[in-house]
Amino acid sequence: LIIKGSSVGLQEVLQEHKMNLRRRCEHVTEGSDEAGGGILLNRIYTELYITEGHSGEADVQHEVMHLETASKKSLHETPIRCQDIFKALPEQQRVIRVVLTNSVAGIGKTFSVLKFTLDWAEGGENQDVSVVVLLPFRELNLIRDEQHSLLMLLHVFHPTLQKVTTEQLAVCKLLFIFDGLDESRLSLDFTNRKVVSDVSQKSSLDVLLTNLMEGNLLSSALVWITSHPAAANQIPPTHVDRLTEVRSFADGQKEEYFRRRFSDKEPSSTVISNMKTSRNLHILCRLPLFCWITAAVLEHMLTTEQKGELPKTLTDMFSHFLLVQTQRKKNMYHEGPETSPQELMEADREVLLKLGRLAFEQLQKGNIMFYQEDLEQCGLDVTEIFRRECVTFQKPVYSFVHLSIQEFLAAVYMFHCYTNRNTEVLKKFLGEERNDLYFVMQKSLRSRNGHLDLFVRFLHGLCLESNQRLLGGLLGRTENRPGMVQRVINNLKKMNNYVSPDRSINIFHCLMEMKDLSVHQEIQEFLQSENRSEKNLSEIHCSALSHCEVVASALKSNPSHLEHLDLRNNYPEDSSVEHLYLRLCGMIK
Repeated sequence: LIIKGSSVGLQEVLQEHKMNLRRRCEHVTEGSDEAGGGILLNRIYTELYITEGHSGEADVQHEVMHLETASKKSLHETPIRCQDIFKALPEQQRVIRVVLTNSVAGIGKTFSVLKFTLDWAEGGENQDVSVVVLLPFRELNLIRDEQHSLLMLLHVFHPTLQKVTTEQLAVCKLLFIFDGLDESRLSLDFTNRKVVSDVSQKSSLDVLLTNLMEGNLLSSALVWITSHPAAANQIPPTHVDRLTEVRSFADGQKEEYFRRRFSDKEPSSTVISNMKTSRNLHILCRLPLFCWITAAVLEHMLTTEQKGELPKTLTDMFSHFLLVQTQRKKNMYHEGPETSPQELMEADREVLLKLGRLAFEQLQKGNIMFYQEDLEQCGLDVTEIFRRECVTFQKPVYSFVHLSIQEFLAAVYMFHCYTNRNTEVLKKFLGEERNDLYFVMQKSLRSRNGHLDLFVRFLHGLCLESNQRLLGGLLGRTENRPGMVQRVINNLKKMNNYVSPDRSINIFHCLMEMKDLSVHQEIQEFLQSENRSEKNLSEIHCSALSHCEVVASALKSNPSHLEHLDLRNNYPEDSSVEHLYLRLCGMIK
């Protein structure tokens, strides 16, 4: 690439920058695996389905619920390769300068960023760009209280560019990539911000970023931001030229993943079959990262003494995943004689509960990235279940491999506090003299975006003795009083009377985590009954009906035996009817 008016020295600097980015991006790690420096990105990268626009569901849903909604939709949009996100479609007559890419966690936004950068650094596509500047929010957080100019920011995060001057920057076409807005601890204010137009002018990071996005700084520079949908609301739509969304794995991609993951046909077929028998697991496997978790658990169960019934619920799966991680830690460090996973869990009890405390406290704050001070507050030094990022400032940044892992450990910690009568934690969380699971569920239902939905699902799943046995002494001394599980189930069913349909579906999921199939069976009996018009359906029945495979099968059959669904005697609210209609429409697309 030759830049008009540039010196040979600048060309050498930019070439060195490309080589540095290539080394940085060509190897990646999957999940929490870090040994051996990772694997080649080009070897494992699967092209993601990126579309223009945004469905909007995940703005007000827990991400697991968003996956569930997405699994019912047919795709008709034109896909956009990540290398083409700054190229307008043939019918679009506009310049695309700022791109915002949304998706739920674990789909592969960061891998897309790395793939784009690697292709550029290897001399492939987008060679009209002179400089690609990677600025992950997790690293920007480390200097959030400092003052920098944009030029200083380039020098600090990319030392190979330290010789680049203000004048030289003016002849370069730059692309700034801000990965992980949802991980940001900056406060982006587009209304009361200071205007900065000089790349050498010092300011706070949030002011620099907003001015760059608005075009006050380097008006010709391209900007790419990746985010979870809820966090993306920080950026006004007027400042975004193209909004894109990364779609999750389709069924064929899930199966392809497991077949590539296992060299033998038999284990891959077993894993695929098990995934299909559990609707929740089948939905979550739309995430590549959850496919990795599922593969790790089932591979361990199929190749060790830990055989038996394969996991069917989320709590089952994550309990086994915790066992796999503790076993992996022992094998990695050759710790002591052969012991059972449950004994290993007991040995690591203290550190796992500290992890649970960290997960619980940060979940309430909405944080998914942690720093050394966060760990120290919980008495932690380092842990294998974290993903550790080596960043520019040689300060470690930590995260759980996925938000769902954080939610599971938070639930384990909360359940431990309950069984060990740690009322202080319970009172602080609930804000009053209440320490029952019923009130935790109530609190989660009041959340508009459902950020506690998976957390309470896990809490209910941990009530089962089978999961308590799996986790050994981690939960403390549990009391399996006769009728306790049934009382929790009855309380869940009573909650429906005052909960909106879009929130009540999580009650149904909590029942499934407790392996209570009564609502599902009642729906099946309702569909098979000859006097359906005389039966009343509750809110939870409407929610279950909209997720019921029996209904989907009946609607898709040709000819369909389900010709009428008469709700005249049920007096459902408008919101319930709309909820049921949208769900059923999704089933038959």
